[in-house]
Amino acid sequence: MKAIIFDLDGTLVDSMGYWRSVSRDFMKTKGIDIEDAVQHKMTTMNLDASLKYMKDYYKLEESFEELFRDFSRTVEDFYRNKVEAKEGSLEILKYFKDRGMKVVIGTSTADHFANIVIEKYGIDKFIDGLYTADSVGHLKGEEEFYLSIADDLGEDPEEIFLVDDSYLALRTAKRAGLIGVGIYDENSKDTWPTIVEENKYSARKLIELKKL
Repeated sequence: MKAIIFDLDGTLVDSMGYWRSVSRDFMKTKGIDIEDAVQHKMTTMNLDASLKYMKDYYKLEESFEELFRDFSRTVEDFYRNKVEAKEGSLEILKYFKDRGMKVVIGTSTADHFANIVIEKYGIDKFIDGLYTADSVGHLKGEEEFYLSIADDLGEDPEEIFLVDDSYLALRTAKRAGLIGVGIYDENSKDTWPTIVEENKYSARKLIELKKL
C-alpha cells in the first residue's frame, strides 16, 4: 500500500459525540428532534451541506447565513477549547509516516475548524496533506472525493487505505476502489457490526492498525 487517508472526527479526534449533541441541541431550540438516519447521513457532509440539508429537510425559516453564523460560533469554540485527540493518534500517524507511506487526512470538517485541531495537537507534523470537502469540491458521500485525493497523490485507489468510523464513508470509498479500514467510535457503535462485516480490516483502537 502506498498511502493512507485518515478521517478526522471520530477517528483521530474524539468529537462525534459533540457533533451529534450540538446538532440535536441546536435543532431542539427550533422544536425539532433529529432522527438517527439524518445524523448518519450528515457524517459525510461538510458544515455547509449539513446545514442546507437540515434547512431543507426540516423547512427552517432562517436564512442559511443566519444558521451558519450561529452554528459556526459554537463549533469553533469546541475545536479550540474542548476537543481531544484520540488515544494513539499521533503514534499511529508517525508509524505509517515512518514506513514511507503518504499520510493524509480526508474530512468533511471545514478547513478552518480542521486546521485548528490539527495544529493544536501537532498532527500537522505527521501528515502530507489535508483534504476537506471544501478543498476537494466533493462530499465524502461521493466517490469523486476519494478519486480526487488518489489523483492528487498520484496513486491508484487500490493502493490506498481509508481509516474511518463512518460506514457510509467506507462504503463510498470502497466503490471508488480504496481499501476500507473501519475504526471503532463509541458514538457510532450501533453501526460497528456493519463496519466489521463490510470491511476486510477493522480495529477498536488506533494502535491496532499497526497490524495492517
